[in-house]
Amino acid sequence: MTTPDPHPNRLIIRGIKSLLACLEHHPKALREIVATAAFAPSLAEHNKAFTELGVKTRIVGPIELAETAEGPCDDVCALTMRPDLGLARVSDFTEWRETHESIVIADGITNPEDLAAIARSMAAFGLKRLLLSSGTEKIAFHPAAWNLSRGSMENLRLMRAAALGGLLKLVEDRCCVVALSPDMGRKIDLGVPVRVPARHLALLISGERLDPDLQPRVEHCFRFPGILGQHPLNLSEVTPLVMAWFAATPKPRADGFMARKRARHAKGKESNPPTE
Repeated sequence: MTTPDPHPNRLIIRGIKSLLACLEHHPKALREIVATAAFAPSLAEHNKAFTELGVKTRIVGPIELAETAEGPCDDVCALTMRPDLGLARVSDFTEWRETHESIVIADGITNPEDLAAIARSMAAFGLKRLLLSSGTEKIAFHPAAWNLSRGSMENLRLMRAAALGGLLKLVEDRCCVVALSPDMGRKIDLGVPVRVPARHLALLISGERLDPDLQPRVEHCFRFPGILGQHPLNLSEVTPLVMAWFAATPKPRADGFMARKRARHAKGKESNPPTE
């Protein structure tokens, strides 16, 4: 493989599933592909796409592949270069509300395995917007997070928030923040979704604890599922359950309550015109 690039977002992904996900969602990130001779024929159907992108494929032995992949790999790996994460703005929340896109916010996540679990759960339930706090942003390009996600990180639209508390304060009129915490909050009922008229939801997932600076921005706080005092579930175990609950929350309708109320009001004016 080429000489290691000092680019901070240089990332090696392992496995055909991750490679195909990158080819589908972020083809311009690909720089070089390395595969074993035994696996090379499986890439034949994608050679045209690789050629159009100017991406070279190199055939090596199993030992060299594992060294290049910087971890266990027995089929293919790829060198990619990722752009810096975009900074979330207030206008983004307005756009997400109009398109009915729910948001997941990761704060205080320091374990790449937990970030990978969040990515897999989001992809499984069709969620795409992942906002990373300044602390979680540090592992956004950790190889373990991308490889353990099995291609799910490629499906997400990652953004970052330099000052998450301040940003959430600015959007509190259009976004309801629901927090998941390991040590505080009320018991979550996975059969009853949170309903917030005229606003869309943001799920805040905290690592070891819910940041005190973010607590005033949270409207609903739930603790990890399970019986209090018993053996607790960890974040990677909890995430699929909570993501299924969050994804099941009804999305605001274009003809929702306020729209129907305005329509009735307008109809009433038409049927009862003012008299002189």
